[in-house]
Amino acid sequence: MSLPKKFPAPVVAFLLTAALALGFALYTRHAWEDYYITFRTSKNLVQGHGLVFTPGERVHSFTSPLGVLLPALACWVTGGNSDDAALWVFRGMGAAALAGAASLLFLGTFRLGGNRTAAWLAAGFMALEAKTLDFSTNGMETGFLLLFIAYTFWALAAAPRNQSRHLGAAWAGIMWTRPDGFIYIGLLGAGYWLFNHFARERQDRRAAFLLLVKASLICTLLYLPWFVWAWVYYGSPVPHTIIAKASMNAGRTPGGFLTTFVLLPFRLWTGQTTVEGALMPTYYQAVGWSSVLLYTARALGAVATLAWCWPGLKPATRAASLAFHGAHAYLTYFPYFPFPWYFPATGILGAIVWGGVAGHVLDHLKAGPGSAPRRAGRYLVGAAAAWTLLLEGGFMVASAVQMKAKQEIVYTGNLRRIGEWLAKNAQPTDYVFMEPLGYIGYFSQLRTDDYPGLSSPRMVAARRAGGNGWSGLLLALAPEWAVLRTSEAERINSEIPELLTKFYGAVQVFDVRPQAAAARVPDHFMLNFDSYFTVYRRIFQSFEDVEVLGIQHQFGTDAPVMSIDGTRVRLLHATGTMSLRVPAGSTHFEISYGFPANAYQGEPKTDGATFRVLWADGSQIRTLATRTLDPAAEPGDRGLQTFAGDLPPSSTGRARLLLHTDRGKTATNDWTCWSFCVFR
Repeated sequence: MSLPKKFPAPVVAFLLTAALALGFALYTRHAWEDYYITFRTSKNLVQGHGLVFTPGERVHSFTSPLGVLLPALACWVTGGNSDDAALWVFRGMGAAALAGAASLLFLGTFRLGGNRTAAWLAAGFMALEAKTLDFSTNGMETGFLLLFIAYTFWALAAAPRNQSRHLGAAWAGIMWTRPDGFIYIGLLGAGYWLFNHFARERQDRRAAFLLLVKASLICTLLYLPWFVWAWVYYGSPVPHTIIAKASMNAGRTPGGFLTTFVLLPFRLWTGQTTVEGALMPTYYQAVGWSSVLLYTARALGAVATLAWCWPGLKPATRAASLAFHGAHAYLTYFPYFPFPWYFPATGILGAIVWGGVAGHVLDHLKAGPGSAPRRAGRYLVGAAAAWTLLLEGGFMVASAVQMKAKQEIVYTGNLRRIGEWLAKNAQPTDYVFMEPLGYIGYFSQLRTDDYPGLSSPRMVAARRAGGNGWSGLLLALAPEWAVLRTSEAERINSEIPELLTKFYGAVQVFDVRPQAAAARVPDHFMLNFDSYFTVYRRIFQSFEDVEVLGIQHQFGTDAPVMSIDGTRVRLLHATGTMSLRVPAGSTHFEISYGFPANAYQGEPKTDGATFRVLWADGSQIRTLATRTLDPAAEPGDRGLQTFAGDLPPSSTGRARLLLHTDRGKTATNDWTCWSFCVFR
């Protein structure tokens, strides 16, 4: 029985999808960690501070232009007085965008010549996917990205006229949502040209090429204002979030990507790819999900990956498959970790493919000669589709239970409490070091040294100079506070054992492990990961020593103190200088110098430094000792070395020793050290 005309199928798809998304949000109340990273900037804009994370510091600390501007609009609409109300307005926007994607998916699939079953399956495969529902309503920009990908599909498959305008607008929307959206634009555009046409009327390749060129120009015109404004305002059009993560993806090459693309179909059964992530729950990698569910996700992923090789399929289905294949080759090879918010974009491509394949097979199995086998085939396709939808429905329910517990126990019960505690106990100008930036950064409103530096240019500079060792970063940045998981504290202790006992002291513990253990959830990884934190406060402010007249290196004017083989030393980053007062009557000096062990035992390793002891007396400067150490290459240069010698007589009575270190060719992990000088 057909639906009444006042309830056309695309409207029904819209309403059902919106209801699912809002129902998921109402049950879980889930607000993703990254939302509060962006919302801090959004709210600063509404309050007149500019589009900045910290007032007075122009840092491009967000990735998505729409992801920061629409929450700002929600904040402004709600008067800026209720963060919760602003979040719910933004959730409503995301749910509506996702529902629009479902409608466009239905229309595109149906108007390609597919039947209603195929159209409903395509929309259903997308709308029931748990990560899609979650990330469209938890404060991320996912719903808008899926809307514009679906708009692209509709523009290529079903737009009756003004096709280039629709396509250009859809592509611009993708770029306004995600600057890395050019990957999906390029893959879908390549598929469109390669498979010749998306409409029933064949379009030659020259016409297809001209369509893509016109759409590209429109896309450029619509995205250019943001690109130019960001360049002028921040000094670069590249988000600082991308800059901060760039070194973590070092070593990737186009050749490596092409190899991954070719080998992806062969490796997807081994768990070495991200293909199953299109259907599996958030952070599925850490959990032992049933092998039946895992292999179902891989089987469906194999269909979506290889369908572009099937000449009989509609060009739109093949193009979506090529994009799915290419996107998962990218996610498998380039990111240092395939985070779950990447997957809904490939999930909608998979939904197009699965719906198209099902429609194609059903059309070719219509009743006719030999109808019994055809009916059996149709039942088999129906059973496979039903199992997929049932699988997705089960994952949706399980994910809802998991995310509700995550929000209540971890996000609200732990991370938010840490931020609020810091807001009460820290000074507004203090810095806090941590990895989970969102809740702690937003609710503390402190200046942040997050790892890897999404909001902190000085963190990125410290990583470039000294590597990714957390002990070195703490020494270089000297933030007043550090919020650490147990594994992170253990990492720091393994690098510099005294750092968290002499330089920093534990002042507060936030522990929700009992609540996490008691929660009835499908898996506990999501709860356990952030269930225990220790807050440390910096003990040293500056190092008082009657001998030290001044310290200068690229990370400031402090020289933290530690012990190496029982000898107390001051840390000085090369290139740097420390000036010591020479006590009256001194005729001899003795001092140890070298590198802390983590400079040459960890990665990256130092390439050495040159140590010099200079005598300064009035205008007279004389070199007393010099030596270059390269402990990574020369075992004899490891540990502490010693300079000793006679001091010239002072003509002014104000003689100084200048302890100077010059870096090697690079500034990589160049923390050097000098002991307390012995004068005789």
